[in-house]
Amino acid sequence: MAYVALYRRWRPQDFDALVGQQAVKTALSNALTSGRIAHAYLFSGPRGTGKTSTARILAKALNCENGPTPHPCGHCLNCERITAGTSMDVFEIDAASNRGIEEIKSLREQLAFAPVNGRYKIYIIDEVHMLTTEAFNALLKTLEEPPAHVIFILATTDPHRIPATIHSRCQRFDFRRVTVDEIAEHLALVAEKSGINADEEALRLIAIQAEGGMRDALSLLDQCGVMAQQVTVQTVREVLGIVGREALRELVLGIGRQDVPQVLEQLNNLLQQGKDVKQILTELTEYLRALLLYQAAPSYQEAYLTDTAEELAKCVPLFSRDRIMAAQQRLHEAVGELRWTMRPRITAELCLFDLCRMEGSTVAALAARVEMLERQLRQQPSMPLRREDEAVSPAPMAVPAAGQQENNSEPVQAAAVAAVKPVQKPIAEDAQAKPQPVKSKPKKEAVQEYGGDWATGEEYWKKALEILTAEKKIAMVSCARGGRVVNFDNGLLQVAFKAKFICARMNKDDYRLVFEDALLRTSRQNIRLECIEAGTAVKASPKPKEQPAEDKLPEVDVSTVAPNLQKAMAAFGKSLYEYKDNE
Repeated sequence: MAYVALYRRWRPQDFDALVGQQAVKTALSNALTSGRIAHAYLFSGPRGTGKTSTARILAKALNCENGPTPHPCGHCLNCERITAGTSMDVFEIDAASNRGIEEIKSLREQLAFAPVNGRYKIYIIDEVHMLTTEAFNALLKTLEEPPAHVIFILATTDPHRIPATIHSRCQRFDFRRVTVDEIAEHLALVAEKSGINADEEALRLIAIQAEGGMRDALSLLDQCGVMAQQVTVQTVREVLGIVGREALRELVLGIGRQDVPQVLEQLNNLLQQGKDVKQILTELTEYLRALLLYQAAPSYQEAYLTDTAEELAKCVPLFSRDRIMAAQQRLHEAVGELRWTMRPRITAELCLFDLCRMEGSTVAALAARVEMLERQLRQQPSMPLRREDEAVSPAPMAVPAAGQQENNSEPVQAAAVAAVKPVQKPIAEDAQAKPQPVKSKPKKEAVQEYGGDWATGEEYWKKALEILTAEKKIAMVSCARGGRVVNFDNGLLQVAFKAKFICARMNKDDYRLVFEDALLRTSRQNIRLECIEAGTAVKASPKPKEQPAEDKLPEVDVSTVAPNLQKAMAAFGKSLYEYKDNE
């Protein structure tokens, strides 16, 4: 007898053997018990969750000689034929290859015939979302009012592509992803009865990699059982090309320490082992997700599917939440770039370099850099500040020579008296004297003066931010929110920021031109944007130079002009001006 794959051999034959779909089992069993059988069902859910198997179980439950019953016997003629796929009353149609209107018309012609052996003629249409629009329209009326002996069971992985008119004529059942624990428990049973020696950790790793699909888990177990007599974690990694938690841990620790050489060397080692670049970045994303979950909720068990709590605790001090979020965004960008790049390795290297340096213009990246700067400032020792009113001790006075002492005796004596005078106070008096508190002069803080029509400028600035927010330019808006308008004069808008690096970023052409365009749309005039550091004096914008007025020549009295000129002036409507030669 030919070898049968595990997922076919262990296909569920009744509702009790169906794993992880308790809600579907309960609903269908109650419907069969009460006799409330619908004429059309819609099974939707991810691949490998039991949609087609449930449809076959339902067909056996309806046509079993002891039925309709939620517990088909599996031994009668109808059950055996349905199990073997040779029943004349159960039709399985693949909509991916029979998606046209002609196939649906042929199906409609067969509906009028009565069942051969069973009570119902059952049509199981798999991947029903692949049908064309014309085919759906041809099936619509039949699906609404089929013959009493016909039942439709539609299965799909993409229910959103099915027209709403089809949805409304079916009872929909959603199949959920099977949990890791349920898959691991079922795999242990299958391995035991199939003669496969597998470690518990290996079965759990298979369950994690199956992503909720029981069929994928059984296929992977079958492949691992062929590869090795003892299925271990290493066996599963070799079959799937998984990086492994140890290599990922070293990679994450290097990123946290910002050790670029170590990170690049670790990437090179993984690539030499034949690991795929996309697989490396994907597993790195999962590890950072586990680290974020551990920081947010240490009791959440999903955080420990990637690594243990002890190992995650070692990585926590190296990452803030903002940095993890920025890293996740950068990794998603890199995975998307792998679809188009000719050099996947270069894409991965640039991504890891950015993760070490926390490069990026997203909000999370900016927040991560600010958090790193604050941490560095806290770690630096505080420098003692010099007080303005601190008394400066006088420098020691040099003793003059003998010759100089005779010539300058009076100044020297005066200086000596001034120096000795404070020392001549009695010691008891100094002991009793109370120290007077030193009054420090308050420092003059730099005051940001406002200039021009700054109120109008502030209104334009707020409207510009609203425009960019509506256009989903979140990074730019987040960078500019801390700004304060301090001057608006002669088409120049000055905005003050507390951080110097934000001023530098805002003054770059890519950001500045976008904001100036938004200001143009708001104010209907060209406005130049200048970002300054808070406390900087407001620059007065130069006023445009006034054009000198044209020199007007004095008009000449018309009565003093010759008659001929008077007639000419009346004819042409001109004036006569006096011309004086300066020579």
